[in-house]
Amino acid sequence: MNKYGFGVFIAAFGALVVAAMMGLKYSQATVLFGLIAAISAPVVIHRVPDRTWSIIMLVALAAFASHPLKKLFQIEGFAGEIPVTLAYCGILWVIGFGWKRSWQ
Repeated sequence: MNKYGFGVFIAAFGALVVAAMMGLKYSQATVLFGLIAAISAPVVIHRVPDRTWSIIMLVALAAFASHPLKKLFQIEGFAGEIPVTLAYCGILWVIGFGWKRSWQ
């Protein structure tokens, strides 16, 4: 992981702190976390040189962004959470132009 990956981690952690300190509702946190993830997706895909770390961080961003949505709609259990997280992962891959990176 390089400085870009560390910056994405700091941004996500900062969003968590802001959401907790301001007492954001799940609907507001869903928008905030989604924006942070959407802005960070191209950075994670194209600026992190190691493809394994890039994929791990993309999935982590998807889990981060989808968490408030799952709490908002009370989606619980493996069968409910995985499709939502995978949908977020796919959306972030499209936002970050994942097909343009050489994954080899």
